Amino acid sequence: MGLEKIKEEILHKADAAEREILIEAEAKIRSIRSNAAVHMKQLESEAAKKLDADMKSLENRENSLANMESRKILFETRKSLIDKVYAEAFSKIRNMPAKDREGIIKKLIGMAKKEIDVDTVYISEKDKQYCKDGAKIKVIEADGGIICETKDGNVRVNLTFPSLFADLREKTVKEVSGILFD
Repeated sequence: MGLEKIKEEILHKADAAEREILIEAEAKIRSIRSNAAVHMKQLESEAAKKLDADMKSLENRENSLANMESRKILFETRKSLIDKVYAEAFSKIRNMPAKDREGIIKKLIGMAKKEIDVDTVYISEKDKQYCKDGAKIKVIEADGGIICETKDGNVRVNLTFPSLFADLREKTVKEVSGILFD
């Protein structure tokens, strides 16, 4: 074989090797592109799922905050209405006619006498005319009712309208709420 033939054979083998390398490189490029596309789709899918989960979480949080705020507003509105109902009722008691007021004061003194030996009755200027049971009378500023005290001053019974009304409210607020809102 001549030198020319060897040269041709080497070039031919080099061309074949080059084509084989190019074919392999193109196959690897296609494989990398395919894998990259699959990986990109997975990343997009995961990102979409995470975004959806984050959106739902944010939406749930916002809904919870809105529900809390609406419950707070509802509670405050109900409380305000209940306060108005009791304020109106207390106003009616505080401003009851003299005849009714006299009867109430006498009943309150009777209640106090069942609890303690009444020596002194603390009463408003407006109501002192109704206290005719022989106890000492001391005038106080009050919306009505009485405070009775023993002779030694150690025991007092508070039967003022505000005190009685506060006790009544505590005992009836659930029932009043039920009547107003159920």
